[in-house]
Amino acid sequence: MPHSHRASSLKQTNKSHKSGKASKRSINRSQGGKIQNRVSIKKKGVVNGSIKSKADRMHIAKQRRDASRDKLWQQKRVQGRLNVRNADTVIVPRIVGIVSLSDQEADLEKRVKDFLVETAEKCPRPSDDSSSVTVTYSKYKKEGHVTYLTNSTAFRAMYQNNDINDDDASVLAALDLSRICDTIIFLIDGRDADKTNNTPISGMNIGGGVSTTSASTAVQQDYDHLISSRGDRILSTIKAQGLPTPVTLLVNFEGDGEEETMSMASYQSMKSVRRSAIKKKMELKKYLTRFATTEFGEGGSKVMEIDIPSSEDIKDEMDDDNAKNVLIVGKSKKISPQSFLDQGTDAFPTRDAFIRALCTMNACPPKWVTDMPRAFIVSNDNRNHQGHTYDETSQELKITGFIRGKVPFDVNSLVHVPNVGTFGVKEILKTESPTTLKRFVKTTDEVMAEEASNVLAICDGDKREPLDMFANPDALEGEQNLIGFDDHDFNDDDGMDDKKENEGFARPAGWNDYQSAWLDAINDDDLSDEGIDHGELAAEFNKKKTDATVITRGDMDEEDDKFISEEEKRALIEQRKRDQKEDLDFPDEVQVGEDENARDRFARYRSLKSFRKSYWDPKENLPSSYASIFHFSSFRATQSDVMADMKDVMNAAEAQFNKLLENEKSKSDSNGDAMGEEGEDMNEDILDGCVTSGTYVTLVLEGVLPLAASRIDPLSLLTAVSLLPHENKASVIHMGLCENTQCDENEAGDMPIKSKDVIIFRCGWRTWQGRPIFSQNNLNCDKHKFERFMPTGGSFFACSVMGPVTYTPCPVLAFRKTSTRRTQFVALGSVIGADADRIVVKRIVLTGYPTRVHKRHATVKYMFYNPDDVKWFKPAELVTKHGLRGNITDSVGDHGTMKCLFNAPIKQHDTVCLHLYKRIYPKFAPVEIVAGTGETVTQRLLVL
Repeated sequence: MPHSHRASSLKQTNKSHKSGKASKRSINRSQGGKIQNRVSIKKKGVVNGSIKSKADRMHIAKQRRDASRDKLWQQKRVQGRLNVRNADTVIVPRIVGIVSLSDQEADLEKRVKDFLVETAEKCPRPSDDSSSVTVTYSKYKKEGHVTYLTNSTAFRAMYQNNDINDDDASVLAALDLSRICDTIIFLIDGRDADKTNNTPISGMNIGGGVSTTSASTAVQQDYDHLISSRGDRILSTIKAQGLPTPVTLLVNFEGDGEEETMSMASYQSMKSVRRSAIKKKMELKKYLTRFATTEFGEGGSKVMEIDIPSSEDIKDEMDDDNAKNVLIVGKSKKISPQSFLDQGTDAFPTRDAFIRALCTMNACPPKWVTDMPRAFIVSNDNRNHQGHTYDETSQELKITGFIRGKVPFDVNSLVHVPNVGTFGVKEILKTESPTTLKRFVKTTDEVMAEEASNVLAICDGDKREPLDMFANPDALEGEQNLIGFDDHDFNDDDGMDDKKENEGFARPAGWNDYQSAWLDAINDDDLSDEGIDHGELAAEFNKKKTDATVITRGDMDEEDDKFISEEEKRALIEQRKRDQKEDLDFPDEVQVGEDENARDRFARYRSLKSFRKSYWDPKENLPSSYASIFHFSSFRATQSDVMADMKDVMNAAEAQFNKLLENEKSKSDSNGDAMGEEGEDMNEDILDGCVTSGTYVTLVLEGVLPLAASRIDPLSLLTAVSLLPHENKASVIHMGLCENTQCDENEAGDMPIKSKDVIIFRCGWRTWQGRPIFSQNNLNCDKHKFERFMPTGGSFFACSVMGPVTYTPCPVLAFRKTSTRRTQFVALGSVIGADADRIVVKRIVLTGYPTRVHKRHATVKYMFYNPDDVKWFKPAELVTKHGLRGNITDSVGDHGTMKCLFNAPIKQHDTVCLHLYKRIYPKFAPVEIVAGTGETVTQRLLVL
């Protein structure tokens, strides 16, 4: 029987731990945190701990209401003086854009615009070719000033003269329209609901990748065709650029289906027919509500409907003597009393409700437009040359319109006119606005005083930036193309120059100090008599391919498309697709041919011990194109300084505007203190040459060449945008993009997008084309890996391109021309910054296979094919796919076999890799322009 101890009363019991916890921190954590004291309920009449009387409480409540009201007014003033009366009793109208998403575009937009304008009290008579119509609804007072713009007439004419089809012109015009609108109306034609949906649109998926409507609802499944393919493209591009306040409008045309209704009434009662029509309309509106919520979010899910009568109904009502007593509700007509119409009630209730919502809702342009301290002008309708005129003799372009934005318009800043160019301002003239409230008759002296003060601001040439985008530094004068650098950064260059003069050989492009030691392998016979290389070897290494080089491996661009046949084009496209698939399967791997020398093919590459930690000089061996662009010491610091200056201007303008409002309410005290006068003088100095936002002016631009004026269409609107400091300078712009996966999928026969392909960029207010390079955006490294093809699948990547400096935030849309000559929307994103020192490195991987393995030693073959290449790359470090590191110890034989030593035992099935790196630079995409004389002019960078 095994021995065991039995417990008894004499058993020893040790003293337990006092706290029973690990630490005080665990005790506090187990308690669950501090418990707040219960807030006591304030007694009636107690404010801030003291008892107030009823009069004091009413006074405090009034002060809170006034403060809240002033805050709302402040928000409206910031949004471009929208619907706010200025000192000159001018009210800035609200811009409302009308865009059709259905198959019908021009006719639908025109009928809706004319129907909304009919009920206005003060409006010009719209014509078929009018680009904009400004109306006044006196019922809503200051909120009743509205300017209607349609997508088919506002900016459409600017793109019809070019080699662009109708759908692409509609998409580009919608992008221009959405930049300036406070509210945008998306029209849905209700007549398309009766059509059958034979071909559903790809890309119109609401929810998690499913169809727009539920599969269980057979009726709603037929509504997918309400949005046309053109409308789907417009939605995708506008959402990528930035949405103003959206409103979805269902347009119902009454009287168009009378024959169908009467045929149905022969089998059913009129009541059941009306009931089925109402049910169908409710299902349609429910579908549009889900559509708006999915496309625009919860804040933009406002859906309304409007009933437009047919032309026959309007004619019959005008002929009827009692037509004014008819109130149209749906398809039924009810007799309304005379007193009901005498109160100003609209005969169409849906139109009255829509106009009321349009005038009273909070509206603002896209967020990136309101956040940037930038003023812009939208021209008026140009039917009678009231919007813009061009004088070919003086080369002056005059644009008339309201100044919009939260900052005043600076006459000394450069102005960019989209689709035309960038110019300087000569002067700003005062013009009488169509929305001016004329309450008093002006005397003769007042009229003469206004004529004398017609010029609001004149440009000072010394304060304006030059129009040249590229730098032309004079080395003899000590000029440099640098921004934000201090003088002490360049004081130590003399010693470096002396050292370089003592060096006896030139360095190949992309080589650093230790790589230059590889030149020791060259025999002295190849050098000059003194044994010094005077640059012959470097010139041979740095030699680039000429323009006459044969196009191979799918390097076909838009220009080469004109000189090759269809069979060659098809072969090049297939070759590029194979290259993309090979790059995905074996990234960066390069095979060296048996008859070529690796030291000659990869002479411009270098090896790095650590991709993240190894130093790479950003100013080393820059291409010649970098001498003409501007370099920033710190783009973020430069932008902060510019934004701080613009904030001071905005605050000074706001203080001046508030002072004018106070003077209107009550006369200011004559005993002003010195501090207030000093602040006023400071504000006047800051606002020198600035015109207040909300003023109706005529902007005179000088130096507009006839070549630029030929791009202006007489019936189109123009937009003039002020540029911030340094925004007209060319530099390397970096953008964060991702592939567009919603629509515009790759067409059959289109090649994948490769780095340095010609891409069209719409960056905020400006558009240009360039040859970008794609790269990864590494956050913890100063070097970024180059991507040969544009990443797909929705992954984010960085894009570097030569272009004008642009401050953030700013949206970016990337387009390209397909083989069918249509504009394809390929990527979207935003601007990261401008930095010419951002290093984008291309990596190649040379692979070899171990044939003999003995612990840490291995014999590697098939990486090189001659012993000279092995000796050339001997200083470089080797890595394996299993994580080992090693070096080349010796060359074996005459076929490129080499012995290698690794830091750990290597396995037979491992792969030996050699990583080489080279810096990549973006390129310009020159544009050929045919001048008026017939001469072809080539520009490196054309910004429109």
